[in-house]
Amino acid sequence: MCGKFGGNEVESLQNMMSMAVQLVIADTFDLNVDDVSLDSDLQNDLGMDADLRDKLDSSIMEMFNQLHLDFSRIKTVADVVKQVVTLH
Repeated sequence: MCGKFGGNEVESLQNMMSMAVQLVIADTFDLNVDDVSLDSDLQNDLGMDADLRDKLDSSIMEMFNQLHLDFSRIKTVADVVKQVVTLH
């Protein structure tokens, strides 16, 4: 059985990637995944500091085939998702 998470295959893949990124962030920041939304600001809402930024980069690299995040273009969880979906 196959699940559908969007209107088409591309949307389904993007939604699954979004869920995966949110899970990685929740695990890295030691948060409940329900506390991580696409609108969450990594610094102001989730408390990201330099140490957590480095841990998040490592976790994303591990999960998404050595992808490095460009934190100069990231403010929210949605920004992380966008980079993962676009660059992966």
